[in-house]
Amino acid sequence: MTRTIYCAVALLCFIATPVSGAEVEWLEVKRKDGHIDIRSEIVIDAPSPSVYDALLEYDKFAEVNDSFTESRYLDPAPDGAPRIYTKIEGCIWFFCKTVERYARLELIPRWQITAIAEPEKSDAKSSVERWTLIAKEETTIIDYHHEIETGFWVPPLIGVWAIRGTIKRSTIEAAERIEQMANDSLTKDNATTQVVY
Repeated sequence: MTRTIYCAVALLCFIATPVSGAEVEWLEVKRKDGHIDIRSEIVIDAPSPSVYDALLEYDKFAEVNDSFTESRYLDPAPDGAPRIYTKIEGCIWFFCKTVERYARLELIPRWQITAIAEPEKSDAKSSVERWTLIAKEETTIIDYHHEIETGFWVPPLIGVWAIRGTIKRSTIEAAERIEQMANDSLTKDNATTQVVY
């Protein structure tokens, strides 16, 4: 009887847990002095227009990844380009850091998002973060590339493998949340377009 109860509880837990198709296909991190180069390929089980819209929801980025403590849109740049603010808090081993970034967005609708940091206001000397979306049937491949010059001291004992491990965990978490946001918006869009007789 007890075994039957355990099996039933396990089955209920499995049913209640959302299954995500988001995957980090590969992740590469290179570090040289204060420069860090991150490249990754992420597969999201949602169509690219919905993924693009989800990636632009900076007001919700704090919900996407636990590392983000703040994220929001700012007043646009003089040329009309959208601007964002993000605040990230994280630790790698014993080294913890808060990083603030003010950046402008350069957009190629439905295909590419590039965030370029404003160094005079940000903790990084330079930062260019780019998401390129490739539609593949009902899934989306994200080609992610982030080049950053930290502008602050990072202990030399923290090697690429430690940085990679931390980034991979947060990338998987973010990919799953982005997939959920993309599919949620798709469900809402479908619901509003249904005709009621």
